[in-house]
Amino acid sequence: MSLERLFEAFKSSKLVLPNRLVMAPMTRYFSPGGVPGADVAAYYRRRAEGGVGLIITEGIATAHYPMAANNARVPILHGDAAVAAWRRVVDGVHETDAKIAAQLWHVGIMRKPADAPEPGVLGVSPSGYLKIDKQVGEPMSVAEIDAAIAGYARTARHAKAAGFDAIEIHAAHGYLIDQFFWAGTNQRGDQYGGDLVARTRFACDVLAAVRAEVGPDFPLILRFSQWKQQDYTARLAQTPAELDQFLAPLVS
Repeated sequence: MSLERLFEAFKSSKLVLPNRLVMAPMTRYFSPGGVPGADVAAYYRRRAEGGVGLIITEGIATAHYPMAANNARVPILHGDAAVAAWRRVVDGVHETDAKIAAQLWHVGIMRKPADAPEPGVLGVSPSGYLKIDKQVGEPMSVAEIDAAIAGYARTARHAKAAGFDAIEIHAAHGYLIDQFFWAGTNQRGDQYGGDLVARTRFACDVLAAVRAEVGPDFPLILRFSQWKQQDYTARLAQTPAELDQFLAPLVS
């Protein structure tokens, strides 16, 4: 198979890239107090200069804070200092031909009571389950769900203001949105629980709230996974037909 296609420009109705090489997100813990410094800007610029078409940033904790994070060195994108810092990152990437997307991240129940920032603040999850038969917390109230959704929307608004070219919503690997997807961690009996399709409700509400903030033409990416950090053998969908049913509500 020829690799020449990877070096051709990519064009969609919402995003144009100089090539089809994408740098995957990688958590780095290099932002003390949540604010990326000059070293972070230089790091992303070097990757852009290497020829990648699109950079997806490390996970940026949403403004549902501190519940969204489990380390004080994970970057944020709320507050004037953080927005200005990410603007410097974005500007450095744009000085090359590359584009950059912000990955919005909420760790949910993966946050432990001793975790920074603000030790003692508990993680949140749909049903308080870390995995099947392991309940470590209480179910989120609808008010807490609304606050989490608002945190995604606020962070998306700041991402667009900082000049990002796209947003990726992290809905994989056992973090908060994935905790709503997975039957092992979502045992709710209300509108946010139920069968495989019903369990997409939280993600759909997040996507709708983000879309309302960034407008109809801003590119959104949703990252999902079958496996979880808590269970590498887990499956959201057992068949291609089930996967089609799962993904259908998430398409916007």
